[in-house]
Amino acid sequence: MRSIHSLTCLTLLLATSGAAAAQSRSPVETAVGFDLITSGIEIAAADSAGIGSRAWGFQIPASVTAFRVLSLNADGGILFLSDEQAFTQNTNLGERTSGVTAATLALSAGLRTPPISLGGEEPLFVSGGVNAGRNFVSVDRSIAQCADCHSEDVNVRAGNFWEGVLQVAPGRGTVSARYRKYSGDSNFRDALMVGYSVPLRRPAPQKVEAPAEPAGR
Repeated sequence: MRSIHSLTCLTLLLATSGAAAAQSRSPVETAVGFDLITSGIEIAAADSAGIGSRAWGFQIPASVTAFRVLSLNADGGILFLSDEQAFTQNTNLGERTSGVTAATLALSAGLRTPPISLGGEEPLFVSGGVNAGRNFVSVDRSIAQCADCHSEDVNVRAGNFWEGVLQVAPGRGTVSARYRKYSGDSNFRDALMVGYSVPLRRPAPQKVEAPAEPAGR
């Protein structure tokens, strides 16, 4: 409880210190991006389900950030796993072999530090944070691009998680890295995500005041 209180106080302090620089920005920012993701699965659960213990895929992350500190996040994507219990079936394209894919959806909320400028002629902004949320997953063994072929559900669970976040903004877009750790109710162990996102709306241009006319004209 003390650590949560300390984190909250630190985040609010950083937000207050960066408020003057943020006056020209909207209090709510939205962004969308593209992530590459790799995720580990508990070996016992993977063996029982007849799949590999490592998944690879991609996802589309979307976020809403308020006052540069509070964030709401949603990730939707596809993971691909090796099929250790594959079946074959004759189709109009010949004999085809099954594969395993997983559709994922993650919802989370978190805190982050306001972007910190590293200076230079072209400033680089860095921020860090932490999210907590829940991941939902549907895993399926089927033959791709075959409407009437056999398919079956694969019993693999996702669950609650927390994740650390690092963001680097070299320009209009943001490069991010996230490491996700799942709780004990999940068959997934962890996940590593690296991606790039862009704001959905450009910041409003700053107003430039016209120079005052010399006196006596």
